[in-house]
Amino acid sequence: MIKKVLIANRGEIAIRIAKTCKKLGISTVGVYSKDDSTSLHLQFCDEKYFLGNDPLKGSYLNIDKIISSAKQLSVDAIHPGYGFLSENSSFVQKLEKENIKFIGPSYRAIELMGDKIESKKIAKKAGVNCIPGFEKAIPNLNEGLIQAKSIGFPVMIKASAGGGGKGMRIVEKESDFEVLLNAAKSEALNAFNDDRVFIEKYIEKPRHIEMQILGDKFGNIIWLGERECSIQRRHQKIIEEAPSIFINEKTRKDMGEQAVRLAKEVNYFSAGTVEFVVDQKQNFYFLEMNTRLQVEHPITELVTGIDLVEQMISIADGKKLNLNKKNIKVQGWAFESRLCAESPKKNFMPSAGRLENFYFPSNETRIDYGYITGGEVSIYYDSLLAKIITLGKDRNEALTNMQNALKKVSVKGVDTNIDFLMDIYKQKSFIEGNINTNFISEHYKEGYKADTKSNKEKEIIILLALSYHINYLVSISRDFKDISNLWSINWIYEEYDIELMSCNAQSIIITLNNIQKEVKYNIDYINSIVEINLLNESFVGRVYALDNSLKIFYNGTESAVNIFRRRTYELLNVLPKEKKVQSLKQVFSPMPGKVTKVLVREKQKIFAGDNLIILDAMKMENLIKSEFSGIIKKVLVKENQSVSSDELLITFD
Repeated sequence: MIKKVLIANRGEIAIRIAKTCKKLGISTVGVYSKDDSTSLHLQFCDEKYFLGNDPLKGSYLNIDKIISSAKQLSVDAIHPGYGFLSENSSFVQKLEKENIKFIGPSYRAIELMGDKIESKKIAKKAGVNCIPGFEKAIPNLNEGLIQAKSIGFPVMIKASAGGGGKGMRIVEKESDFEVLLNAAKSEALNAFNDDRVFIEKYIEKPRHIEMQILGDKFGNIIWLGERECSIQRRHQKIIEEAPSIFINEKTRKDMGEQAVRLAKEVNYFSAGTVEFVVDQKQNFYFLEMNTRLQVEHPITELVTGIDLVEQMISIADGKKLNLNKKNIKVQGWAFESRLCAESPKKNFMPSAGRLENFYFPSNETRIDYGYITGGEVSIYYDSLLAKIITLGKDRNEALTNMQNALKKVSVKGVDTNIDFLMDIYKQKSFIEGNINTNFISEHYKEGYKADTKSNKEKEIIILLALSYHINYLVSISRDFKDISNLWSINWIYEEYDIELMSCNAQSIIITLNNIQKEVKYNIDYINSIVEINLLNESFVGRVYALDNSLKIFYNGTESAVNIFRRRTYELLNVLPKEKKVQSLKQVFSPMPGKVTKVLVREKQKIFAGDNLIILDAMKMENLIKSEFSGIIKKVLVKENQSVSSDELLITFD
């Protein structure tokens, strides 16, 4: 029996696996690189083992070192989590030779399903619906163009060896094909050490729906239900839900049965996921099979009550499935939000640094987290900080629970997508379930601006700011009577005239544009969370005090608010305005990373929007574009050079 497990991973998934092991009475070993010597996952493991100084190849990707440590510590089995070595067939083969159990499928199943070209052939043989396309690696640009024209634009270029959105590009027209082919190959090579790509028809307005399966070593395979994963940026999921609001029972059953047929074709065992792309008429096509635990597995756990990690350990231990399709019931609805260290306002550029504060709600909300306050978010690893998972009796309740949970998340020290997630959840089309994988590009055509046109939201933002400001004034005056009752507020959108009628430690009574309002408030200064109550309705936002203003984050919006005494504001308006001086045209690195490609040269004429540099950070290639037109004066970096955040990259004449 498995009594000791080495977790060959880090972050939230390592913690999540360790929790189930502890529940089962199994001891755990956590591994780490030099960069991760203080990582939170080590605190959840019974033992820890240092793998090496290198953040990736010399540590988490070092097969020999991991196996050596497992033998040294008398480990019975290794759980790979996801990413890193989770879909490395040679790793599994070596473990078999050392008589160490792999908590996952056979090396052969990983091998067959890991190659997207081969897996499509197997899927066809198993009678699984497949997307039309060219099922061989593209040998060169000319052949690729021929095949793309034959299939018909738009087409999808996909890495043969990969997943997780890496090495994928949508090509809308022929003129874009060469640039996007090269970009896909480069990213695939960097991520998987394999630059082979293939082409298939791009299904327009598709939904991404996947089927969770479980199989044992005795040939028993079942499907547990689907997850909808259509909300994606950069072809990577950020919001998932289970079940899907879109598909009917017949489609669900057909998808589940096809997923099982595919799994049986490769003698699959352990947890796995068969992913499908579904068109607007519920026609579904095989996308890929992930031969591992998925990031979004918690939502399936919540609606089925099944611990998937526990099942994986049991299967690896040689036990038969104690489940069958008849006794699996999907009850309720679940959402998962991926909280990532990135900046949605900067095209989802990754963000790294120390977490000065990291706070999330704990009551009735499942949080799979990988960091706490003080943790270091590294450029070498995925940007995922935590997963926020909510359950409800139906979709509306689960969605409301998620909205309430996100309002009480606070992160300082790095940029995150928390407000962007909130903005998605309030969109009418999302609430109605009218979504597809193009949701973000369709609803944020000019990018995420974090602004609002809602008068109600503007009023709530003002009241959040005012509550914070008056409470601050009370703290320095120590007497509510000392606070002047005449105020003006200057806001980014418009002016609000405020008269303070009375205030105390818990509430204020004001007139806002001549309408009287009583506002009760509660302020959590440590986490910068302000909750106000207006007519028995609660509103929650984050308020940060800056040098000359307050920054308010509310329901997916971001606003800078200045509050002045009326006389001060009148004087401010008559002061001469500062003339803006045009800044030098320079391009800085938006994050730490490695320059993988320099796309321009000195003396080259550049237009706004042109591509300048490809920067690798947090396992993604990030395209740095020019924000202005001009002639390049100096390129200050070279390919393969590491750069720090805000480092000067390019200057213009």
